[in-house]
Amino acid sequence: MASIREEITSKIRDELVAGNFEVGHPLRETEMAKRFGVSRGPIRDAFLQLSKDGFLAYQSNRGVTVRHPPAAEDRGFIASIRSQIELYIVGKGFETLTPISLGRIEITLEELQEACISADVVEVAKADMAFHQAILQECGGEDHIQVWRQLCSRTLLTYSRLDSYQEAYCEHVDIFEALRARDRAKALAAIENNITSPPSRPHSARADQTTEDPPTSDQPGADQLGANQPSADQQIEDPQN
Repeated sequence: MASIREEITSKIRDELVAGNFEVGHPLRETEMAKRFGVSRGPIRDAFLQLSKDGFLAYQSNRGVTVRHPPAAEDRGFIASIRSQIELYIVGKGFETLTPISLGRIEITLEELQEACISADVVEVAKADMAFHQAILQECGGEDHIQVWRQLCSRTLLTYSRLDSYQEAYCEHVDIFEALRARDRAKALAAIENNITSPPSRPHSARADQTTEDPPTSDQPGADQLGANQPSADQQIEDPQN
């Protein structure tokens, strides 16, 4: 069961990812404590954790403020570093994956599927990150996850993916299927594609996204997907049906 500090941290993180706080806006312990009905202690702890994660920044005489998202050119650089970390960890620990490991990863893929169906950008962003983190953990990358999380947190401030959540989901299916098939080269290529392929537009949180047509070949990300139409087993289906 999550502690109060963890719950408050999660709630503030969700609001940051959703863009509910203006960039550069100062966050006050007293105001946030009143908002969430807790003492200042859990708020202070949450600010500390979110500062470590890269969501917040401490500035002299201003306290904690919402960090500015990285510039477009910096996002590509951050993505390349993140890609190197994931490729190194997965490449090194690929042979250690077990059926139990794959089962844990598959659970996070199912959670991503549900998030994509809901078309909630916050839930999709969290599930996306959880999927990749599960892979890194199962490949023995615990020592590198803190640095990796900081990189991810910077890009989550302006989380965006492809034209539809179906495309984003299909990219993650490609990763998982390669892992399950024990195809190291294909898995690494799918991971790199998912991280470095450019998004089409930011914050595309629309309810009809899971049914949009995939992009044509001249749209960003279409050529990296390898096909204009995902295969039948990659369609997002409501798990309740």
